[in-house]
Amino acid sequence: MFTVASDPDRNRLYITLSGHLDGPERQAAIKALIAETAKLTEGFGVVTDISALHASNEEGFKDLLRVKAALKLKGAGPIVRVVRIPLSRIQFERVTQAGGYYAEQVDSLEEAQRLLDELQVRTGTGI
Repeated sequence: MFTVASDPDRNRLYITLSGHLDGPERQAAIKALIAETAKLTEGFGVVTDISALHASNEEGFKDLLRVKAALKLKGAGPIVRVVRIPLSRIQFERVTQAGGYYAEQVDSLEEAQRLLDELQVRTGTGI
């Protein structure tokens, strides 16, 4: 399951991924994510909640790399991830390293919001 939403006032993209995402559902999530980034300006913050996402297969890993590349092309700024499942944490760390960017990791959505507030104020890209 996934949800993707943007908040143009805060210049943020919110992504929630949970369970086991199969190929068609991953593709739908990618399309929704790209559509929502069009509503934001360069340097937008990203909160990715994968606290209930199970690790993916190799095809899913490649899709994650494509998503990260798309976010980079669309001008993503600070990225904060909510991660609880250890295997998912490891997989997303691999994606981060392969994608050539850094993402903060936290344990709750509230913590992600606070951290992203700080990061966006520091970089001048948000509220």
